[in-house]
Amino acid sequence: MKTTLYQLHLTGRLKHMIIEVKGNEILTEWWTSKEDEDGKKQSTKETVYGKNKGRSNETTDKEQALLEFERKVKKKKEEGYVETREDAILGEEIVVSSTLTQSFAPCKPVSKLKGKDDAYDETWLSERKFNGSCILLHNTGKELIGYTRRIKPITEILSVVKEIRNTLSRLPEESLIIGELVAFDKEGQEDPKVLKAVTTETTTEAKAKSKYESLISEGYNFKYNVFDVIFWYGEDVTDRTFLERLEITKFFGDREIKTFTEKMALKAREKGWEGFILRQADDSITFTMNGKPKRKGAYKFKFIETTDCIIAKVCPGSGKHEVRFARFRLYQYEKSPFFDDPVLVDCGWAGGGRLGEDNMDKLTAELIEKGYKLEKTELKEKDWFAVELEYQSRQDRNDKGQLCFEFPIIIRTREDKPLSECEV
Repeated sequence: MKTTLYQLHLTGRLKHMIIEVKGNEILTEWWTSKEDEDGKKQSTKETVYGKNKGRSNETTDKEQALLEFERKVKKKKEEGYVETREDAILGEEIVVSSTLTQSFAPCKPVSKLKGKDDAYDETWLSERKFNGSCILLHNTGKELIGYTRRIKPITEILSVVKEIRNTLSRLPEESLIIGELVAFDKEGQEDPKVLKAVTTETTTEAKAKSKYESLISEGYNFKYNVFDVIFWYGEDVTDRTFLERLEITKFFGDREIKTFTEKMALKAREKGWEGFILRQADDSITFTMNGKPKRKGAYKFKFIETTDCIIAKVCPGSGKHEVRFARFRLYQYEKSPFFDDPVLVDCGWAGGGRLGEDNMDKLTAELIEKGYKLEKTELKEKDWFAVELEYQSRQDRNDKGQLCFEFPIIIRTREDKPLSECEV
């Protein structure tokens, strides 16, 4: 079995990749081309052996090789590779009347203001930053679809949330918006941990509905905040100014947009807000079709340093936590001066933080069900997952090449976060 994949690089070169499985071997060949002239071809050969011998989920060498082959192809598609040369060369084109592919990537806010910019110079328009899950809503003209940030369609699961159903029902034909689903407990405080129940592709509609109804009975309420609009009645509106796009989004209700001031920042900090999203009146946005989002159109202004990390190793805790995985090894991707693809950097260990025993128990049960033992263990790449991390500061790179955090606290797991976006 063989699959050929393509991706248009930002330099204009076309990336080619052939992944083939023969028996228990996986052969991968890759190269780039420009104007039909091929660059140097490179290749690797990987021998795969069966796993879980003696267990009910035992696989032969060939079966495991096929599973690894399918995983590699899936991973590359999530990174923006496509199966036809024509689709890769189309680059930035999108047909809004069709279901989005995983190569579609809306832009993200820039992590911080540039050093030369003054947040309090009264040129910035601000909007409160909530701690929710990014959700895209799409009306193709024939179908209403809800996607995760990773462009995984989970319409049936999301639709158990009344606020999502209502927004989808109002969305005009051939329109695409991006927003954030936020959960508030009975005290009115944001609780991002509960969002996993209604935003993850691994649950079922029945489970999501049951959990949602349980949360509502406990006094929770949900809100879907429209963040921006990408297509409106079939027109790509990403090149319009923020003020123009803001008028479009008012179709779903007013948004609290104000000129940013230091007084606002101080008041928000006292209230425990996460921060603000800042924009200039004439800011435009964009999207890519290579699976790699650009940072454009908005800036984060946060009171607490947060980032997203990959968990690739787990370990049981001590004391009362020895019965569950409660220590997690953090990793992030870092751009390499030597390779096109980023490299994985070790960022040290973190405890369960604010995950709580219930969420750690769920993680433990899921990993044990996948065949892992309750011991210090390295996860297979297909089982890596993302977490949101709060920290005080970042240490300098140490002698081991690690980039560790001071006082890291895991806030929640991030099913909506592509691993490729967990960056230094």
